[in-house]
Amino acid sequence: MLSAIGQILLLPVKLVLVIIELLGRTLALFLGLVFFGIGALLCFMGPFIVIGAPLCLLSALLVIKAL
Repeated sequence: MLSAIGQILLLPVKLVLVIIELLGRTLALFLGLVFFGIGALLCFMGPFIVIGAPLCLLSALLVIKAL
């Protein structure tokens, strides 16, 4: 059970690493910045915070890992 929870928590990090491997660091950095802006814009639009907050989280991880 604890292993399954650990795998679920590491899923965003694994997704970010796959994106960096597929796109390269520079393109992944720009993609992360664009998605962070879109996610921040969605966070200001009321009910769209459900989509915007995870998008901001994933894109922030992408930018940090790409650097």
